[in-house]
Amino acid sequence: MNKTPAREILALKLRKLMDAHPTLNTQGRLAARAGLAQRTVGRMRNNEADPQLGHVEAVADALGVSLVSLISDESASGSGLHYDTAAVAQLSGEDRKKIESYIEFVLSTSGAARTGSQETVNISETMPASKAQTASVRRAAQRPLSDKTLSINEDQSHAIEGKRGRR
Repeated sequence: MNKTPAREILALKLRKLMDAHPTLNTQGRLAARAGLAQRTVGRMRNNEADPQLGHVEAVADALGVSLVSLISDESASGSGLHYDTAAVAQLSGEDRKKIESYIEFVLSTSGAARTGSQETVNISETMPASKAQTASVRRAAQRPLSDKTLSINEDQSHAIEGKRGRR
């Protein structure tokens, strides 16, 4: 089994995504959106050099796709999802988040095992205040405000000592 180099996969996918994108279909436009030099995008597209990871991330962000989808070979993994990457690249961020949340929902309801990810559980409960707590809060709210507020462990009987100690 021969694996295709990531650089070739990147070049192929970059050409496909640029051809399918309505506004980022030229090296200059994509470079401007990604904040890169036009030559850098051209070298990635033509498979002329090994690009820096930061440059590939910037291009992926500009095209609206994930870094992994830009450099991974779907043909090598038969178990992945198959979808139109060019159409997904044209979706708004809000629509992509809806799709991601739907996928998470389906995974959580199907009981599919999650490997390598941490599952968080949020538990919250609102408990009504007791009569004593409500009365205490009302009394505290009725008091006049003062800048001489003391903490529980303080009282006014101690004199405030200066910064220098006594001899």
